[in-house]
Formats: sequence, structure tokens, C-alpha cells
Amino acid sequence: MTVKFLTAALLVFGLVAVTGCDKPAAPTKPAEKKKDTDDDHDHAHGPGPHKGVIFDFGGGKYHGEFKPDHDKKEATVWILGLDEKTPAPVKAEKLRLVVSNTDPKIEIELLPTDKTADGSASAFTGKHDGFGKEMEYKGTVTFSANGKQYNGEFEEKAEKK
Repeated sequence: MTVKFLTAALLVFGLVAVTGCDKPAAPTKPAEKKKDTDDDHDHAHGPGPHKGVIFDFGGGKYHGEFKPDHDKKEATVWILGLDEKTPAPVKAEKLRLVVSNTDPKIEIELLPTDKTADGSASAFTGKHDGFGKEMEYKGTVTFSANGKQYNGEFEEKAEKK
């Protein structure tokens, strides 16, 4: 090998090392699309328009408000819109309420109390002796409307003073 060839090779190698090469950047992983479920609605709710506990229904289309009436031994769930205030009537024959922190569990069907001529309602009520006890209830509400199942979890918490 000649000195000229060796010098030229070192110069080329040095230029490539200093300037780098134009390799395309490694492709980045696309951001995952958020699922539209209850778990993705990590936001605080204030008290509902009926002073009950507000919760999300899967899909984020509706909110629910749970409120027991201890004197009447009943509970009501209102279906509300995204603003957590406006009634959002649904065509559901009943809501299924399961309170999981009582012994035994309370499992009842809530029936519409404000059903309109087209069969939709936004308020559903059911009676059970278990609601006569003042406590912080925790459970789930499910219903079907327009061929879709909606599920929501609620938990009453004592007001911070």
C-alpha cells in the first residue's frame, strides 16, 4: 500500500466519523390510543345535583348519581350527561344495583320512576332494608341501552370537614 492511499483512506474515514452518516432515525412507537372506559376517566367529581355520589359509566357517555334514602329504605340512581348535572334519559327497563360492602350484599333492580311515553327514563329507584342503615355504600350499577352494556362503580366517602 502506498502512503498516499493510506492517507486518503484515513481522511475519508475521519470525515465520515466527524460528520456522521445520514441514517434515518429509528421509527418511534406511535402513541397508544386511550381506551374509552371508566378507568380512563381519572377525574374528580363533586356532589351530584341530588347531593349523591357521582360516578362514570363505561364509555364516558354517561355519569351516574347514587343516593340512598335511609328513611324510605331505598336508593335512587340518576343517569346524567357528561356535564354531571343534566338528566340523560335512556331506554332501559331497569338498572342492576349491587352494593358490595354490606353483609349480605345488596343486589336489587332499580325501576324507572320518570318513564316518558317513548320508554326512556333518567331516574331509577329500588327498595331494600339494607338502605335503612346510614353508612358509606360502595358498589356497581349496570344497564343495557340501545344494545350496549354500561357499567359503573361508585363509592360514597365521608365529607372532609
